[in-house]
Amino acid sequence: MYKYDFPAGNGMAFRLTTDRLILEDLKEDDHENIRRIATDPVVMRYVLVWLENEEQIAGFLQRGIDEAKRLDRIAYILAARVAATGEFAGLTFLEIDPESRCTGEVGIVLLREYQAYGYGKEILKKYMEFGFHTLSLHRVFGKCDALNHASARLMERCGLTYEGTIREHIWLRDHWRSTRYYGMLAGEYSARQD
Repeated sequence: MYKYDFPAGNGMAFRLTTDRLILEDLKEDDHENIRRIATDPVVMRYVLVWLENEEQIAGFLQRGIDEAKRLDRIAYILAARVAATGEFAGLTFLEIDPESRCTGEVGIVLLREYQAYGYGKEILKKYMEFGFHTLSLHRVFGKCDALNHASARLMERCGLTYEGTIREHIWLRDHWRSTRYYGMLAGEYSARQD
């Protein structure tokens, strides 16, 4: 059901696959795909990444490309593509804490036309499996704007535990953002697999 294409860091693209999606390293020609996300205010409303001009979009893309080349990779910034068609559906990431290397943060941003079809759940479950099994992480967590109820429900449905909220800590485009945190520990993940 799940597949990992290794190795990364040697010029070969990294890829995770699920039943319906391919999660793979960004390519130079993904610039326009990232722009599609960046220019949709509905999609970007709760996203805590600044992609407000061409320089920021290019910088984000370059970071993903550069991370893919690292032998000591800590960030998997991947495009989500529909396996049957190759169509770009969104951006995803799993980023390992560089200080401890035992915790990974997951994030998902889908284009509007790919929302509400279960792709988010598929991606999050894939990243949890990859994080806990392949990377041997101790903790995987996600966060979302407190107003983003769909993201909160997604994390809860995937078994992540609500850990708390940081209240109004940053201005995000049109509101003070309060951020909800959800996490799962390796032991909790293993218990769910039994």
